[in-house]
Amino acid sequence: MTALPGTDHVSRYCRPSAVDESGLPTEQAFRLRPGEDHLSVNWLEYFHEPSLATAVDRVRRVFREKGYQVARNGRFAVMNVRVAKEAGARGHRLLSIEHLPAPDDPSHAGISGYEDGDLIVRLALAQLVTIQDVHPAATA
Repeated sequence: MTALPGTDHVSRYCRPSAVDESGLPTEQAFRLRPGEDHLSVNWLEYFHEPSLATAVDRVRRVFREKGYQVARNGRFAVMNVRVAKEAGARGHRLLSIEHLPAPDDPSHAGISGYEDGDLIVRLALAQLVTIQDVHPAATA
């Protein structure tokens, strides 16, 4: 496990039920699943792409290769690592964002340091995402 640099970015897939009418993720997009100790994200700089948008394209490809279904109305929310950690501090949590590669997902990373009941952290993470940080989950 390697901590990600504060200047780097991660993306989180947001199901349509966790996206509001304006296309932004709600706090539901940052809920931990039962038994999870981290929120799964993908490290965008891992791909060494010229832009965050092309790095998100690579994440889409990884999801397809893993057999994950992404909904047309789903979104990928992009967050700066430093800003995400600062959002955790607003909920009095020390978040860590680490590279957790998997054989079928070498860019996999995780945000840890909070629990599902930490609504303030989930809200703070959701509020840091702007419309410019949101990318369609599925492309034509």
